[in-house]
Amino acid sequence: MVSLSVRSQQIPFSTIFVENPFIFNPAVAGSDNCFKIRMTNRIQWMGFGDGPFTNILSGYGPHAVRPMGYGGSLTMDKTGPVSMFKVSGGYAYNIFITSEVRASLGLNLGVTQYSLNATSLQFPSAYDPTRGNNNGGSIGSGFTPILTDNISRTLPDAGVGVYIYHFDWYLGLSAQQLFPNNLNLLDQAKDADNLKAHFYGYGGYRLTMVNNIVVEPTVLFRMVSDLPMQTDICAKVVYQNQIWGGISARNAFGQNGSFNDLSIIVGYIHERRLYVSLSYDIVFGNIRGYTPGTIEFVLGYNFDDLKKGR
Repeated sequence: MVSLSVRSQQIPFSTIFVENPFIFNPAVAGSDNCFKIRMTNRIQWMGFGDGPFTNILSGYGPHAVRPMGYGGSLTMDKTGPVSMFKVSGGYAYNIFITSEVRASLGLNLGVTQYSLNATSLQFPSAYDPTRGNNNGGSIGSGFTPILTDNISRTLPDAGVGVYIYHFDWYLGLSAQQLFPNNLNLLDQAKDADNLKAHFYGYGGYRLTMVNNIVVEPTVLFRMVSDLPMQTDICAKVVYQNQIWGGISARNAFGQNGSFNDLSIIVGYIHERRLYVSLSYDIVFGNIRGYTPGTIEFVLGYNFDDLKKGR
């Protein structure tokens, strides 16, 4: 027998992260003037079969009077027989560093349920019990389940974040999945299903050009223990705060120094209210022969401003 190991992050990520950083940094709550709702749908590795499928619904915004913000999110993620459902609430407190620079400190708490559809774990068997007579089966092409019971675990979850922002730039640091829980989905894999803390660092700059054009480069770093650090580099061009397009590249440091994904992103905001964005990830590497890529769709709505200025 030959045994291989596979490692990856445990928390789903988003290509269009710059439009909804609240999903990994609770300190973002209260940094905008209005409440926002964002719904993210991500189909990773289309055509691959049982590839990651993610839905995230989040809402957050400022307090009308006090220098604080709050929000919440629902996350549903499914990869093959494993699924995750998370409910989380976040709170942030904003302070002035200077007359134009603010800092926000955030905390989110919630619960996460992990489920394993164990009956779908099957291996081909030359012995098919569904064929033959009462004395037993016969040689066939059946499948034998590895386990007969589905398994579910519900665990507490927490995250923290810092967000420093100006009208022209912003910086953020955050950590998610801080409780070192063990899922214990399988007795044979107790050391393999520990939940790891995920760390994020990101920043961006808004460069205002002529004719109401804004160029916004951003970068995001993700770190998980025992894994190479990953980075997303994105640049988008916004016209009249209404239409925008951009390109993003994703890389895992230590993996030949090459980019794993190259993404094309487009977006539209109707009258500062209705928000729509779409990204298409072109996948590189060996998996490219099995999938045309990854698609992500974000739909959102901005409510009336509760505060003046920024």
